Amino acid sequence: MLPDNYILSNINVPLLDSETQIQPGDEANALQVRNGIIVWVGRAGAQDAPLDAAGRSAVLVKDLGGATVLPGFIDNHVHLAVTGDLASQPRLNGMNAAQIREVLRQRHAEITPRETLRGYGWDYPTWPDPHRSFLDEISTDRPIVLFQFSGHAACVNGAMLRKLGIDRNTPDPPDGSIERDEYGEPTGILREGASRPLHVERMRRVNRDRRLVEHLLEAGQDVLVQHGITSVGDNTWYAGSAFALTRLRRRGRLRCRVSSWSLGSAPRERLLMRFAPYDREYVRRGPVKYFLDGAFSSHTALLLEPYIGEPNNHGTPVLHGQALQQQLLRLTRRGRQGAFHAIGDAAVRDFLDAVENLAARGEPTRECRHRLEHCQLVAAGDMTRLARLGVLVAAQPHALGSPEKDKQLLGAERAERAYPYRSLLDSGVALSFGSDSPAEAGFEPLEGIRLACLRPGPEQITVREAIQCYTRGSAYAEGTENWKGSIAVGKAADLAVLSHDPLELDRTGDDTPLRQAEVQATFVAGKLMYERTADGWYLP
Repeated sequence: MLPDNYILSNINVPLLDSETQIQPGDEANALQVRNGIIVWVGRAGAQDAPLDAAGRSAVLVKDLGGATVLPGFIDNHVHLAVTGDLASQPRLNGMNAAQIREVLRQRHAEITPRETLRGYGWDYPTWPDPHRSFLDEISTDRPIVLFQFSGHAACVNGAMLRKLGIDRNTPDPPDGSIERDEYGEPTGILREGASRPLHVERMRRVNRDRRLVEHLLEAGQDVLVQHGITSVGDNTWYAGSAFALTRLRRRGRLRCRVSSWSLGSAPRERLLMRFAPYDREYVRRGPVKYFLDGAFSSHTALLLEPYIGEPNNHGTPVLHGQALQQQLLRLTRRGRQGAFHAIGDAAVRDFLDAVENLAARGEPTRECRHRLEHCQLVAAGDMTRLARLGVLVAAQPHALGSPEKDKQLLGAERAERAYPYRSLLDSGVALSFGSDSPAEAGFEPLEGIRLACLRPGPEQITVREAIQCYTRGSAYAEGTENWKGSIAVGKAADLAVLSHDPLELDRTGDDTPLRQAEVQATFVAGKLMYERTADGWYLP
């Protein structure tokens, strides 16, 4: 346990922005923390250093052995309780049909007879023909639901179709589809709005149980803090999670700071979440989340040009047109930030048209810092519109992990310009990074940095830029850049300690340190929340 006043010495503090008052070539090798705040950054032995020439000090000095210290990573978009839930549920990522069958049979034998069997992460490249009959082989009585890895589609068995009241005569919802075979019978694939009741049921189950939701939130943050994540934008959506976060905070069991989001399409929960006892630093009230479209992998992201091999499929619009403009106007006049899920270029354009319309009428849209979540494909002409209208982009580099699948869905030309981080930064767009865990296969910031900086093609960015997107960029996206997101005097002592300096790639072209870098410790408000030890890892 560290005291309230201490010094981290023998460290490497890279210059990430102009806030650090150290000249290039004279980078900091020590910093002092007092009561959770950085009070000094500089070089040991310097005139203003709290250390004398012999290295003595009245406060504790912790030698970090030359490790690199960065601002703590701020994940701009996670589902914290669901991330915790996945720790105890089957993960199907990358599995083929035979592997999925084996996992489901084992799980079916383990759980109680009345329990729904759930699994997460399957995808079409490895399981190209999902069908209810496959799941009926496991059980015709127990409801089974397997969420596709994007979360925008699910495969269910006949028992779950009956539970949902879906048969050949059930119409498609306006914002989704029930896949049917040539005879008009449901195949078990539910997309977008058709799968939403499954998500609602799952989250209600979790949030009705105080102990369960607290357990899952703790499990989620325990995983994240091991990778240097000190703050998250949490797609909470349910009041049970918001109140549980504050209870954990009061008991000293909250390991990272949380911005707690509500869901625009759940007005009752959104109303209840207003009464959660938020605070300025640890459990803050976050933006209101809306969905404009779906995802590439479920063929529901809204595109200007159709999917490859599907000339009539441009995706599935969810909130769009006049309805989108009304919601945006409502938020703007209340001074509330909106976080709008938009993956396809048509969804991005629809949103920009709505913002531009309101801005032309004098509405203060820029002041709200409205965000586009994901923004995986943007038409060239819309890059500068994003910057001009002050729309933020909250992206997730782990989406870069399936380039061949993107080529199959979008074609080579669109796939190459997807995830346009270089173009967004060059256009002056405020860009932040996160994970969308568990909707993407990974969440580790260092892996996200590797994907963004080692990708081939014209959209590659530098390590410095990627780190800034994960730190100060994400702080700006949640409106906290004045007190966290960088290493500077007066800022919160939220820190990630790395074994290697990933910025060596920018300086010399050597990507070895970036590939080898691991998180050794994580500090939140100056408190040690995670430390890697010889025996594995330690959570205080």
